[in-house]
Amino acid sequence: MKKIIFSGLAALALSFGITTMSYAMTSLDDESLADVTGQSLLTLIKETDSSQQLDFFKLGFQAELSLNANIKSLQLGCGGGNGAGKCDIDMSNLSFGCVTNASGTCITLPATPGQPTGADPNNTVNNQAGLKDFVLTNPFFQFAIKGGNNASTRQVVGIRLGADKAVGPMSIGNLTSYSGYLTGLTNLNISAQTNIGVACQGGTAGCTSGAAKYSGIPYGMPSNGTVATGYLGVKDEEILNILGLVKVRYQDMTIDTKAASSSANVKANGTRLTQVGISNLSLGKTVDDVVNGLTINQICATPIIGSGCDVLTGPQLANSLMPVLKTGIQIYMKQQALLGLDQPLPTQGLLESDANYSSKLTDLLNAYVLPYNLNNVHQLDINSNLFGIALTSLQEGIKYPGYTEAVGKGWSMYLQDAFTLNINDSLTTLMSNIVQNGNAKAGNITTLAPAYRNCFGSLTFC
Repeated sequence: MKKIIFSGLAALALSFGITTMSYAMTSLDDESLADVTGQSLLTLIKETDSSQQLDFFKLGFQAELSLNANIKSLQLGCGGGNGAGKCDIDMSNLSFGCVTNASGTCITLPATPGQPTGADPNNTVNNQAGLKDFVLTNPFFQFAIKGGNNASTRQVVGIRLGADKAVGPMSIGNLTSYSGYLTGLTNLNISAQTNIGVACQGGTAGCTSGAAKYSGIPYGMPSNGTVATGYLGVKDEEILNILGLVKVRYQDMTIDTKAASSSANVKANGTRLTQVGISNLSLGKTVDDVVNGLTINQICATPIIGSGCDVLTGPQLANSLMPVLKTGIQIYMKQQALLGLDQPLPTQGLLESDANYSSKLTDLLNAYVLPYNLNNVHQLDINSNLFGIALTSLQEGIKYPGYTEAVGKGWSMYLQDAFTLNINDSLTTLMSNIVQNGNAKAGNITTLAPAYRNCFGSLTFC
């Protein structure tokens, strides 16, 4: 039967004039091999870290993965040793990617009152033009192996999911708990203001006495004076006594301020974090810069006998007093800032100059690490070759290849240079958040724009 079928096929091939050919493996010399190119989908790379006594095996995919995904709730490492209801990582309304306008800018979801609106807060359907993906180039799994040279004791102690490059928008509705490594940049920008009362506003909570004279007539506003447009809120104190005849207090003046700015790094590394620390913000230097740039807008003097005051002089003569006033204002503003941040005040020695004491206060404020609550962070623009999520079993943690620092036991995320915290406030708002309402010490010196839109239409999350 087999012979008949084979003979039939051969006859059929000949009848149609088909030429049959045979192929076999052919050896190639080095020159021929040089002309051949190829690439596998999967790669396996081994790295050894003798300092940790670990081997790392990286199984990579030579591909580009574009994501546009929404995760209602991402909870990793919950319960167990962490305790009931506590997670290594706990994020809600997590999005990879965003909806863009016609120019490719991510659209920001509607803000709450007082919250920054973001680059494009226009959420109308007509403004929703496209999608921007979160792109992973060459994603991989990386295994951390302990005792790799001995098959009988070899064990997997960590696994990391990452990519050679991660680029794109990532946003979080609410970040409750974070474990791992997180860095960013803080820009403090204080806008210029005019006609600002140094003391508090008369009639507001906690300001029944010592109010700025320019708060309004019931609080002693001098004739021909202009009501202040804002208030620093520092406590009233005498700053100048002219020949024992008249005295000038903080409540007796309004000032114009110039803009000031500084930058600092944000860094956090730990387990189940709720805050990051902003170091090197130079709050003391910023106060000095602001005061050095201020000018007197209005000033009045209170007679030794009596309680009223009249406009003492115009800005020209008043500002000639600034060399006398500036150091005192700097000292007092820095003292108020330290107290508002629950920091102890150093004592001024009997023979210590005001200039030296002011420098001491500057150093203390410059060294202060300002807390910032992670639940204020919503928008992340990732551009990193170290982005990843890891699960580690070693108590001492693991420093995966490329990582700046080790990440701890349990689940962790690595976000280097992940976000920029822009504190764009007026001096009055900044001082109020530091001195009066306690927002700064509580980790809320400023809020940030809400998450990116990643749903077409009217849905805020899909």
